[in-house]
Amino acid sequence: MSFSSGVKDELAAIPILSPCCLLAQAYGLALFSRFFSYRSIVFSSEHELTARLFSENMKSLVSISPQYERKSQKTHTVRIKTAAERASVMELFGHSKTEPTLRLNRANLSDDCCFEAFLRGVFLACGTVTDPVKNYHIEFVVPHLKLSLDMVKLLNEMKFYPKRIVRKGSYVVYLKDSESIEDILTVMGATNSSLVLMGIKMHKNMRNKVNRKVNFETANLSKTVDASSRHIQAIELIESKTGLDALPEPLREAAEKRRDYPEKSLAELGRLFRKPISRSGVNHRLNKLVEIANKPEDQ
Repeated sequence: MSFSSGVKDELAAIPILSPCCLLAQAYGLALFSRFFSYRSIVFSSEHELTARLFSENMKSLVSISPQYERKSQKTHTVRIKTAAERASVMELFGHSKTEPTLRLNRANLSDDCCFEAFLRGVFLACGTVTDPVKNYHIEFVVPHLKLSLDMVKLLNEMKFYPKRIVRKGSYVVYLKDSESIEDILTVMGATNSSLVLMGIKMHKNMRNKVNRKVNFETANLSKTVDASSRHIQAIELIESKTGLDALPEPLREAAEKRRDYPEKSLAELGRLFRKPISRSGVNHRLNKLVEIANKPEDQ
């Protein structure tokens, strides 16, 4: 089961206690369904519980018997069959035959709790959310331009601030910020799914932090190995030419320590000197050895 289906399972199972929230949820389901007009009311979904919820909401509100169909394993369709039944539904939600375009009727959202129930219905009708293991993305695919603008305005009022694009003739209202997705899932009532998302995000953040630390330490180790190799090559060259005894005492000690402890960092090496010195002091002496080794023999 996908993460999005799990969210819809959770939302579809939420009991509605107040008549105003039942109306708001049913309105979200109907308004953002496949067809919603006096000529045709058709709700279609790949999620069976959502289709059955739409049918039950319609029965509760207008005492009709919608026609439930299962056209394939993936598609569940609910139709309001007769013109009289469709008129009852449209009038219930305050829509008239003379409306030039389908718009959100705020009269169906009478209280703050109704906004949450309505948003739940909208998501069940046309929403999807990406598995947070892969990406952070929630969207509502809206069939009408003005309705998508109404949706954006509503979400802005709820402090979500979505973006909108056109995709294959539909208007997609979406959010990609993980915290906004957590919040909107919680507002709709999918608190368990929101907690799952938070847990996945924490795991991803921790894994990324560990990876950054490992990469940093690996890079530092690589630098240490490269520098040590360069220093030892210089020391061996000096030893073959003049011998280490020809070096001044501070350089001779640095050469011997680096030769004997090639795996040590500069700071660790500095603590091994008879009189411990700083990392920069060790680096200065070793670089001086590299200069001596690269110096032409006639100079």
